[in-house]
Amino acid sequence: MDICLIGDLCADLLLPYGNVKGHLKQLETGTVDYSEVVFQYGGTCGNSSAVLGKLGAHPYFVTDLCTDQIGQYLKQCMEEQGVDMSLAMETPGKSNMICIAVIDENNERIIFAWLPPGSDYPKFSAENLSRIPETEPLLVFTGGMVMNNDPDSMDAVCEKIERLKQAGSTIVFDLNARAENYGMNRERKAAFERMIQASDIVIGSGPEEFNAVTGEASMERSIQKMLKPGKTVIARDGKEPVIVACGDSRTAVPTESVQVLQTIGAGDTFNGAFLFGLNEGLNVEQAVLFANGIAAYMVSTPGHLAVPENVKERLEQARNSAVK
Repeated sequence: MDICLIGDLCADLLLPYGNVKGHLKQLETGTVDYSEVVFQYGGTCGNSSAVLGKLGAHPYFVTDLCTDQIGQYLKQCMEEQGVDMSLAMETPGKSNMICIAVIDENNERIIFAWLPPGSDYPKFSAENLSRIPETEPLLVFTGGMVMNNDPDSMDAVCEKIERLKQAGSTIVFDLNARAENYGMNRERKAAFERMIQASDIVIGSGPEEFNAVTGEASMERSIQKMLKPGKTVIARDGKEPVIVACGDSRTAVPTESVQVLQTIGAGDTFNGAFLFGLNEGLNVEQAVLFANGIAAYMVSTPGHLAVPENVKERLEQARNSAVK
């Protein structure tokens, strides 16, 4: 089955604030290390697409591709990772948004979405989404970053997802609400509810995402509110086991204990690896176990979205696991 991702591609600007503070403490020794600002590709769907490409899946990526210098750089980055950009739509004269990540002393980060002059959030329309075929089932992934407070764009994505669902595609939706950046007004909340309704699998991280979308006071109550017949909810919460909920059943899939070097892209790496495992025939719990391992490798390994070399071995380990 072909994998198709619909969503955001942006540039990430990483500011090592905590690293700089640590280096300044070295002034008394006379030898001070230096810190670098990092500029790299990003976005929920951009990162997830890149991870899929690195794993060997060659996914289709549908995004609002700007034609400025940054946009061309981002497109080249995706293609270098094995991502098929032939369904992406180019928007002449539009500049890319930039996500600024301020990284503290504990490698935790706060992300700010910045719109330079001439830029805007990714926008979608029925016309540019018509490039996605409905003739055969796809494994389709999208996330909350397409819910950008533009009513026409949100409606276009929801309508396309509903059409793909009717055509037999499997829909995976990552909440990724980012309510602190985008808010949660009536229109955006309604778009989330519509997307959740159309999805087969919903993924979220922590009560801050689940509760922002549902308005409930706890993650369990949020999960229960989302669950409908045939729907699966995957709830991540940092180092805690990942909860796979379907109907009345709950399965806790363990995460791996590793020394964390970085966290930016951890959830996106999980998404890409989960889609890859699902497409390779793993059941949901096994795909979560596989994704947990790939995400653990990524956060404990230097480099941008690193993936291990023993992917096939990890797939078989997950396939033969006791998680059913």
